[in-house]
Amino acid sequence: MLSPDSITPLHGVRNQRLVDDLASDMEENGWQGRPLLVVERDSGHLAWTGSHRIAAAQKAGLPTIPCYTIPESMLTRRGFDAEYGHVQDYERLNIIRKCGDETAIHLMWQEGRV
Repeated sequence: MLSPDSITPLHGVRNQRLVDDLASDMEENGWQGRPLLVVERDSGHLAWTGSHRIAAAQKAGLPTIPCYTIPESMLTRRGFDAEYGHVQDYERLNIIRKCGDETAIHLMWQEGRV
């Protein structure tokens, strides 16, 4: 569990209505669905998924949100950059497959993703 304020989204909000709808649902029901996939870096946490869910959690005032963290070193020692060039879910999944993290692979496949 991490504070949504401590996670840097991979990109900014692209659909404010989605954020507003998610925030309303989170205010009523709390966090629903799969955890975020987050890269743990020396400089903080970078979200690989859930940019809109992070913004909604902040708007809803959630103190923490569920996250699965992958150490950045797991990616860099295999030649992958955590931030640049891998912005589609299927690309993230392929990177994680190459790194051999089965839990992260399972999270990415939940709910028909990828």
